Amino acid sequence: MSTLKHKGKGPQSLTANELREGYSVWLTEDMTWSRDFKDALLTEDEGVMEQMQAKGEEDEGANLVVGVYFIDVEPDTGLPARYREKFRMRGSSIDTADLVER
Repeated sequence: MSTLKHKGKGPQSLTANELREGYSVWLTEDMTWSRDFKDALLTEDEGVMEQMQAKGEEDEGANLVVGVYFIDVEPDTGLPARYREKFRMRGSSIDTADLVER
């Protein structure tokens, strides 16, 4: 049984991390994943949230994404409500220069 639940407090978005690359991603209106938060589907519609939840569970089960969960979005700005999510939307927090082969 899934533990994926929306909070039901204002607009919601569904987020996860790509399993292979590790990037933060957000579910879009066409039920695909984008690395850009501006593409994220934001909704308060219970029916749409159920579809989003089903897609998140399906893609997590298919090992496309990991750590799927709903986030609260500020109704006035359309941006994530919590600092953690604001930070995640900026991209990777590691220095990739050390990952390049020398």
